[in-house]
Amino acid sequence: MKHLQTYWNLFIGRSNDFAQQHQDGGYFRVGRALSMTDLAQHLDGRQTLGSYLINERGRCRCAVFDADNPNGLQVLRQVQTTLTHQAIPAYLERSRRGGHLWVFFAEPVPASQVRAWLLPSCPSGVEFYPKQVEGAGYGSLIRLPLGVHLRSGKRYPFVEWHERGPVAVARSVQETLAWLTSIQRVHVPTLPEARARAPRTQETSFSNFRQTSISTLPQTIRSWCATQNPYQVITRYVDLNSQGVGACPFRWHHAGGQDAHASFKVYTPGTPGGYCWYCYTWQRGGSVFDFLRYWHAIEPREMWKRIQRGEIHP
Repeated sequence: MKHLQTYWNLFIGRSNDFAQQHQDGGYFRVGRALSMTDLAQHLDGRQTLGSYLINERGRCRCAVFDADNPNGLQVLRQVQTTLTHQAIPAYLERSRRGGHLWVFFAEPVPASQVRAWLLPSCPSGVEFYPKQVEGAGYGSLIRLPLGVHLRSGKRYPFVEWHERGPVAVARSVQETLAWLTSIQRVHVPTLPEARARAPRTQETSFSNFRQTSISTLPQTIRSWCATQNPYQVITRYVDLNSQGVGACPFRWHHAGGQDAHASFKVYTPGTPGGYCWYCYTWQRGGSVFDFLRYWHAIEPREMWKRIQRGEIHP
């Protein structure tokens, strides 16, 4: 199929695995490398696929703002306008429950660099992908564009905003694939430049924490936790709003493998190095150390050894 390579270069993150959609809208991991034939069948409507944005090297080709609500497309239009004023091209796509806003990169870049740069532009109530940083496994999945959503039976187009509202950029999949060749890709700023734009919410609440180097690493887990800023650490892995609330990342403890009610909260510890997060659905919380050991699925003793060796950084 013509322009298939362009589609691959824009949307495909991890190539050694992908996911396929069930009729109920859920996805299952296929467990093998993606092929051009798989993509062609996706675009032909014979199957519907999802891709993991973070590739095998922890890098991303793109980022996505995802608004799943009735006015999602309008919200993303506002984000698109904000990004345009910063000379960042972004592209709107309808979805079953709202919309997606895509930003494409000139070359694959580390997920942490992407999050430091674009996450400050993500409004409350909108999900941002990549949700994780490099080193966090496969990361989150997103539906590949232009396929048939098996729950609704519809394809959802890329759109441009006109006076009368959003209008599809093309009338068919083939015409949309040709339109994709006009996509502009942006150079992502280096991590120090990106962090300079980091959101300043909760700075007052979490201003008493100081970072520490490996050479001055505290001798106990609690004293180490006391040097960490819970919000700054956890927001690298979880999208949090200005109140420190977001979807629980430990999805295996939630029905259907997804926290649908944003039951995870980060807060200032009552005592230095103490508990700073809690999941109301799971009814469990912990310290920064506990969060990282659950995230990496490592036993406490081994986790502390890795931190001391500098192999895991908050």
